Amino acid sequence: MPTSSSPLQELRDVHLPDPISLWPPAPGWWVIFGLVMMGVIVFLWILRNRHRMPVRRLAMKELRAIKQYYDIHQDDQWLVQRLSVMIRRYAIATFPRNEVAGLVGISWLQFLDRSGRTNQFTDGVGCLLGSGPYQQQAAVSVAELVPLVEHWIQQVSPPTGRDRA
Repeated sequence: MPTSSSPLQELRDVHLPDPISLWPPAPGWWVIFGLVMMGVIVFLWILRNRHRMPVRRLAMKELRAIKQYYDIHQDDQWLVQRLSVMIRRYAIATFPRNEVAGLVGISWLQFLDRSGRTNQFTDGVGCLLGSGPYQQQAAVSVAELVPLVEHWIQQVSPPTGRDRA
């Protein structure tokens, strides 16, 4: 039997395993990544749409309060003035201020028709919102004016973020 000078010389060096790779990640990291991405998408959607629903909801709430007050007091002039103020505030909150704030008279009514996709403000009962608030006695058709304003609030489509000033 051949003898060697030392049995330790026949041993091989210790081989370390390959380092752990960062790619591909473990399945748990994929789940976390997916949840974070869904959270970012939901956050961006809320951020983009946050100004639309609360303003509309507040306008509808104010319109209900106006109708309730009118049902009790039956003051036609007050109704026309309140509807005019409320619809203008809603338009200024929904559309770019420089596009809406300076409109008066027929240009205001045309804007309401254009944005609400109707012709009831220039040709119908909605024309009361142009001149009615400044008259002593306005002949109001409440059965038509209040639903027209309500329909306009629900129908109007605010411009997208790219179009807003």
